[in-house]
Amino acid sequence: MALSVVVAGMSEGASEFWGGYEGALARVQAEDWWSLWVLPGLLLALVAGLGIAIRLSPAWQRSPGDSAQRSMYLWAGLLVLAVSLCSPLAVIAQGGLLSAHMVQHVLIGALAALLVLLAVPRAARGTRRRRPVLAVILHPAVAFLLWLGSTIAWLIPDLHHEVLYRPWVWVLQQAAVFVGGIILLAPVTDRIVDPPAWFRTGAKCAYMIGVWFAGVAIANVYWFSGTPFYESHEAGAAAFGFSALQDQANAGTVMILAHCAITFGAIAILFFRHASERGLEQRLIEAGIPEDEVHRATFDGVLPELAAQAGVPLRTRTGLD
Repeated sequence: MALSVVVAGMSEGASEFWGGYEGALARVQAEDWWSLWVLPGLLLALVAGLGIAIRLSPAWQRSPGDSAQRSMYLWAGLLVLAVSLCSPLAVIAQGGLLSAHMVQHVLIGALAALLVLLAVPRAARGTRRRRPVLAVILHPAVAFLLWLGSTIAWLIPDLHHEVLYRPWVWVLQQAAVFVGGIILLAPVTDRIVDPPAWFRTGAKCAYMIGVWFAGVAIANVYWFSGTPFYESHEAGAAAFGFSALQDQANAGTVMILAHCAITFGAIAILFFRHASERGLEQRLIEAGIPEDEVHRATFDGVLPELAAQAGVPLRTRTGLD
């Protein structure tokens, strides 16, 4: 928050709370884009509260060994959130450029949500039983449908119009986008509650392909509709020399690029992690560790710790080991 204040002051940006669509559009039309900094007090307070809540949570205290790495993820996630809400991107999005609005949502709902999740320790076995409500919400099928429903709802033209004109709806949308990203990615990252036993690497890859298809479908609607859906964004697009239809197509491009990066990046990580785990599992079994114990360690995410206890190397060098 302090850094945001300093940057806004140095760039002669706005230091007041966000004043709504009309004020943002006036600034977009009158000022150079790099000076369009803003400090939305409520949203920054929510970001700060999120960081404090995570640091003080019992889950953070239970895993002190990797706290440095998790702190790095947490700071990175909070920084992405602050940049998304304070930088010129935020004012341009508030001023009505739909493609900027989509970039902001990608940063908040995908990148920031993922980094914040990685700052939280993996869920221990049995948390599904202890947190039944969260277990239902974060069941892969339910999580995917909740994320998809929220995404589509916020893209409905009438509701999207209210987002620009009513500050409280804008705040609600940003919070919903972030929470939706957390819900979507928690099952894949094994955070908050342990996923169902069947939701392993193959199922996670299929899940992420479903996310990719959803993004492709929405992007195609934006690309090939031939009609701009959001009249509220016409003035903002015009300020940057775009037609509303061009801006809408650009927003579709942002969405598909983001979904490609998220989906295929996740699949690549899952694939290599799966291959590494299978090899380590086999070496542990050959070393005399019971197969059930090995599979349980994989599920709990403590396979490297088990290997260290058994004196089994995490990696082998072909032809040498």
